[in-house]
Amino acid sequence: MKKWIIGVIAVIFIFIIVISAGFFGEPQEPIDRKSKIPSDAVKMVPEDDEFPPILHSVEYEDPIPLHYQINTAGGEDSPFIIPDGKTLYFFFTPDVEVPVEEQVLDKVTGIYVSNMVEGEWSEPERVVLQDRGKLALDGCPCVQGDTIWFCSAREGYTGIHFFTAEFKDGKWQHWVQVEEKFEDWNVGELHITSDGTELYFHSFREGGKGNLDIWVMKKVDGEWQEPVNMDVVNTMENEGWPFISQNGEELWFNRFHQGYPALFRSKKVDREWQDPELIMSQFAAEPTLDDEGNLYFVHHFFKEGKMIEADIYVAYKKEKELITPLDSPTIPSRGFFLGFLPTPAEEQSFEEVYLESSELIEVVPVWGRPSPFYQLAGDLSGSWGNNFVKKLIRDNGMFPLVHISFIGQELTLSTSPEMEEATLSDPEWREAYKMAVLDVVRASRPYYLSVGNEVNRWYEKYGVNSSSPNGFQHYVSLHEEIYDEVKELSPNTIVFCTFSREIVTENREADLEVLDMFDPNKIDMLVFTSYPFAVESINAPEDIPDNYYKIASDHMPGKPFGFSELGWPSIEEFGGEKAQADFLTDSIDRLTTAQNIDLRLISWIWLTDLDESDHVGLKMRDGTAKATYNLWMRYSIAR
Repeated sequence: MKKWIIGVIAVIFIFIIVISAGFFGEPQEPIDRKSKIPSDAVKMVPEDDEFPPILHSVEYEDPIPLHYQINTAGGEDSPFIIPDGKTLYFFFTPDVEVPVEEQVLDKVTGIYVSNMVEGEWSEPERVVLQDRGKLALDGCPCVQGDTIWFCSAREGYTGIHFFTAEFKDGKWQHWVQVEEKFEDWNVGELHITSDGTELYFHSFREGGKGNLDIWVMKKVDGEWQEPVNMDVVNTMENEGWPFISQNGEELWFNRFHQGYPALFRSKKVDREWQDPELIMSQFAAEPTLDDEGNLYFVHHFFKEGKMIEADIYVAYKKEKELITPLDSPTIPSRGFFLGFLPTPAEEQSFEEVYLESSELIEVVPVWGRPSPFYQLAGDLSGSWGNNFVKKLIRDNGMFPLVHISFIGQELTLSTSPEMEEATLSDPEWREAYKMAVLDVVRASRPYYLSVGNEVNRWYEKYGVNSSSPNGFQHYVSLHEEIYDEVKELSPNTIVFCTFSREIVTENREADLEVLDMFDPNKIDMLVFTSYPFAVESINAPEDIPDNYYKIASDHMPGKPFGFSELGWPSIEEFGGEKAQADFLTDSIDRLTTAQNIDLRLISWIWLTDLDESDHVGLKMRDGTAKATYNLWMRYSIAR
């Protein structure tokens, strides 16, 4: 059984080779590997597993062990699946408690291969990679075409070395040690790309981040070049056991998560590797994938701190799920959608106010009850969603703008009770938020989706600090990951995050440089909340500069533009009802369309004042229409 740190066992193998040269005499008939498994060995099953693998991705089915032909009460380890998914190589030893220096003597420990025949794995056969009568302990197979790369401690060599062999005439032959520079570069377990031009490996070599790191070297003009550290995936912890997908766009590897081996994946986007994401945790190790995307890995069974055995597991890739939004609105003749939150007046029911609103708007913001992100999908698919989203919004001819926010009270991270100490960079929290967003898409099938509200308020508080686990850069990378996955799930959903044009609590404009942190291709519409009267120097609509919104849109030229919340109070201090109506007019004309901004959405904050101290609604608390309401009606007619 291979250990987590392969370099540690090299010393042991030196001892093995010295004392055991010539151990075998004449070759014998192949030995049934199962006959070497101790009679009292325990075959573990998922039902008895105290630490089952935990899936953190919606892309895969729950992991399951391979059938009895592959897995035994011994140790199956180091899987490698051929791209067509029909041939599986793996390492086997009959007793995981036997020290590695004794495994080499049992005549069955080594690399095995099984083939898929009529939907079933065949009985595995030993892969012979040594001359007859000579001792070898082979492992860590990597197969590309007719070449197998493997590590081996064998007679005639000191320590562990990498070898290659050629498959010819129905068997592996012509095994040779790889070039000497591999030793000089301290190459550990490896995987080579399908075109043979890049080789990824793990190593403790100098120049890394302090522990086991992943490195890559490229072949140029037939020569392997100096290894380069994979900085984007490496940390101060141990990263190892790399696997590269056939298309070269996914790098899979091991890293510890909450004290146990886990599987992470980094995707290559525009030729750059992205921050890794957690896929499988809790004694999940050594990933390998076929062309269908099915994920094979080794799972170690532990009980009371002792390893019992190891099996090969598979998590099948789900068939591509495709969702179509339930709403397919057409832009009205006015050129943009109207919206607000339908707040009822005194003595008015929700049914009445939503029916009234259906004559005035197309879009209704949806926050849930309001609900934290980890409960929103459940609320949307339950009785609340059936009543508010289906009956009150959609059945009245409107469509929802669904908001899902990561920001909690007092600009802290919204977390479920079991993750109260999480940060924005925490892989488990990020995966939970991403999965929550995808579940919300499934539950509501929205046309408009806001993945974060007034997100730049977080930027204003936490900044961009590479050493901070709550630095805003962590949200930017997460947003872009979520954008890609939402688009894959529901290509026609308009995905964006919402920015605040003002920092209301500080009576100033927001720092718009934050917009440059985002890839414009990962934001379908540039959307803001805006309350200009909150800015100290703005007391009337005419105080708002003509380019007030253009300087924001210029950060993403040509991007469709909208307001998810817009407001101006109707009190005399800010010009009364006339000023409120003027602000609405300016927002549609002088401040946007006259600036060649592609305006798509005007959503006022809400219809009716919430109480006697609120004056931002289009109607008073008793239902009396303000001047802005009458103006709004004229705009709403143009459908």
